[in-house]
Amino acid sequence: MRIDEIEQEDSDIEWFAIDSDGHVLHISSGGGVLPESVASSQETLLQLHQYFLALPDTVAASLVQVEANAEKSGRNYQNAMRYARRGLFSFDKTLLNKHLDPQYHLVVRPVAVLTIKDIPEPIATLLRRTSLPDSVLSKTHLIVSDIG
Repeated sequence: MRIDEIEQEDSDIEWFAIDSDGHVLHISSGGGVLPESVASSQETLLQLHQYFLALPDTVAASLVQVEANAEKSGRNYQNAMRYARRGLFSFDKTLLNKHLDPQYHLVVRPVAVLTIKDIPEPIATLLRRTSLPDSVLSKTHLIVSDIG
C-alpha cells in the first residue's frame, strides 16, 4: 500500500536509502515529502525496519550534530543512535512539519559503517530502490529531492 500525502505530512516516517558507495542511510521524515520509491510501499518500508532493528549493535556511534536546545524542542535522537550503532548514517529533517522543505541534516555518523555488500540480497534489492547520487561520507546535509 502507498503512503499517501496526508500520512506523509502528518507523520515522522523513518526510511532508508543507500549512497553511491553503498553506505546505508536512515532518514527521519519529520513530516516531509518522501521519495516516490519510499512512498510507493508501506510493506517494503516495514521489511527494512524489521531487518535493521534485528541487527546487533556495532561499536558506539559518534554524535556529530545535535540541534541547539534539543531537550527544549522535544527532539529525541535515540532512534538515530540506535540505527547508527547498527552502522547506518542517520539524518533528520531540519525544519519539522514543513512538508515541502527538502532539507535534512546529519544527526549521527556510525563508527562501524554498514554497506550494501553486508546485507542479504533480498533486503539489498529493496534498498537499491532509493539511492543518493553521491557519497554520504563527507555530507552533513541532504536535499531529499536529490534522492531517487
